[in-house]
Amino acid sequence: MSTTTVTVNGMTCGCCVNKVRDKVGALPGVTGVDVDLAAGTVAVAGTTPERTALADAVTAAGFHLAD
Repeated sequence: MSTTTVTVNGMTCGCCVNKVRDKVGALPGVTGVDVDLAAGTVAVAGTTPERTALADAVTAAGFHLAD
């Protein structure tokens, strides 16, 4: 099991955090998601999804990954 941390742009509140956590957490192999609103980061634990799948999940939540 590994952990990958990415930066997500556009999160401003607890609702944003919940949306990102739900979408990323639904990806196959993900066992945990820790969203840090203040830092704008998302730590994904488990079998790390490909960046494209992670980006798609974040986009489905209404946000986007930082480059």
